[in-house]
Order: sequence, then C-alpha cells, then structure tokens
Amino acid sequence: MRIFNAVVMSLVLLMAVMAVLPLYGMDLVLIGKGELTSVLIDESNLHLYMVRSAAFATFATFSLNYLRRRRPLSSVAPLLYFCTWALVFGPAYVFVYASPNWKQGAFLVFTCVLVFFLFRENEREAKTIFVDEW
Repeated sequence: MRIFNAVVMSLVLLMAVMAVLPLYGMDLVLIGKGELTSVLIDESNLHLYMVRSAAFATFATFSLNYLRRRRPLSSVAPLLYFCTWALVFGPAYVFVYASPNWKQGAFLVFTCVLVFFLFRENEREAKTIFVDEW
C-alpha cells in the first residue's frame, strides 16, 4: 500500500507542476519525448491553457484528498473544485499573458456566480447523501 501511496503522491506533484508551469512560460510534455518546452500563449489559446491548468489542479486536489481519505460527499464536488481552480488560474493567466477586458471580466463574474451556486448545492447534497443509509 505504501508503494501505491507513493505513486499517487508523485502524480499529485506532477499534476500540480504541470498546472503551474505554463504561467512561467514552460510546459511539460509527457507524450513523445517527455521534455520541458517553452510555450507560446496568446489571446487565441489563453483559455485553453487556463482550462488545462484548472483540470490538472482539480486532479491533483482529488488525488490529495484520496490520500487524506477525504471522499467527496456529493456529485457536485468535481464541478465546484474545477470552477474554483478556474477562478484561480483565470486571473493569473490574464495578468501574465493578456490585458484585462470585459470578456475576461464577464467570464470571472459568471464563474463566481457558478461557484456560489455549486457551493450551496454541494452543502445541500452533502447533508442528504446518507439519509437513506440507516
């Protein structure tokens, strides 16, 4: 079991590094050569990298929670985590690679509202998930 936990922890570190590296102009490509390359992020692929980083951070978070034996109590939790990480990486990518405009602001406001509703639904579903078990 310790080997499995070590593998999961190494995956957590790998996914966290892969989520943050594009903010520093680098990308870790595992398919093919498996090398560290420079990345060209502009307005056309900014949101693609933001979504990629949010997804890797979500995977890392759930893997870390697995090691801590904390299971999600609702089916809304993955969406909540992804949207929360999108709120972290969205402004970070805009700050590093673009100038803020109304489209990015609208995306952030929409994601904030979505996180609020997902949080409320997660809390509500977590209270009722074990009601029929006893």
